[in-house]
Amino acid sequence: MIGRNELCPCGSGKKYKKCCLQKNKLIEITKNKTLYAKGLYKNIENKINEYSRKEIFGKELNRCKDKFYISDNTDIKINKLFNTYFIYDFITSSNKRLINLFIDENQFTLNKIQKNILRGILKSNISLFNVEQTSITKSIVRDCFTDERITIEDIDLFNNFKSGQNIIARSVNIQGMNILVDYCIGLSDENLHIIVDNIKSIYEKQNKDFKNIKEFLLNNSDLIYQFTQQILLNDASYIVKPLNVNNELNDNEEENIQKEDSIDICSILKNNIEEKYLQKSIDLWKAFTDMRKSIKGSENGWAAAIEYYIKKDAGETITQVEISKKYEISPRTLGKRYKELRAS
Repeated sequence: MIGRNELCPCGSGKKYKKCCLQKNKLIEITKNKTLYAKGLYKNIENKINEYSRKEIFGKELNRCKDKFYISDNTDIKINKLFNTYFIYDFITSSNKRLINLFIDENQFTLNKIQKNILRGILKSNISLFNVEQTSITKSIVRDCFTDERITIEDIDLFNNFKSGQNIIARSVNIQGMNILVDYCIGLSDENLHIIVDNIKSIYEKQNKDFKNIKEFLLNNSDLIYQFTQQILLNDASYIVKPLNVNNELNDNEEENIQKEDSIDICSILKNNIEEKYLQKSIDLWKAFTDMRKSIKGSENGWAAAIEYYIKKDAGETITQVEISKKYEISPRTLGKRYKELRAS
């Protein structure tokens, strides 16, 4: 511990009490406030996590995975983001989120502080932010969709992010203090513009159903999560692929497309897959069609799933994002077809 009358370690030549003492006290107070807010949040998050593991939510969890994941090559960050999406954003078959079901079931046992925290979580959503200003005790970030400016006092977090940088994050107000929960993902300017423009174009087609873009994002957070997964599954230089509105928002329509038994997948495979995998791919498709009276979905969707299946079994490092791009389909479509092949 530095004595008040000792020389300040910053090298100014002044005594500590005349130099950095007050600044360091302010930093310490801010850190303690942040730790307190994060502790309150973590306590509630743990309770909802425990609630979400009830057996009755097993089917909901599987439904959520189908909606959320664009790849089965996930990592710890994607798994954490998925968990947040499941407990706070995913709409269950009862037309409610898990957090709402938790509140309904525990409304008489929650104290005032816990209720305030839950209200803060309900108002939060994952979004894209530009870091406009940083200081020793706070940072100011701007929501790139709503232009709302938020003061974040989690000073340690911004050791990795400087003014002018972009992040994907979720801000929650806990007892008057805004904290960023889960992971903060760095975002290039190019990816920021692609994501914002793509999601705004989707919003414009649906804005009659929502009061504003904030409400739209609260109800369609999976759009941002899908972009986030693209970034996490690749390196920092990766340029995200815009979401296909028809594939991502109206995916059920694909289930109604009936194809004849004689779908010619073989010619598509011959034009795309390497020679060493071709025969195994054709054999897999023939075995699959022999067990089916009818086939649903596009030819490219099935061809992509076959290539992914064969290469995964061969031990190749391959992602659903890569294969989807090759066949010009959505990763979600590839995921569905792959699961059907595995289940056969």
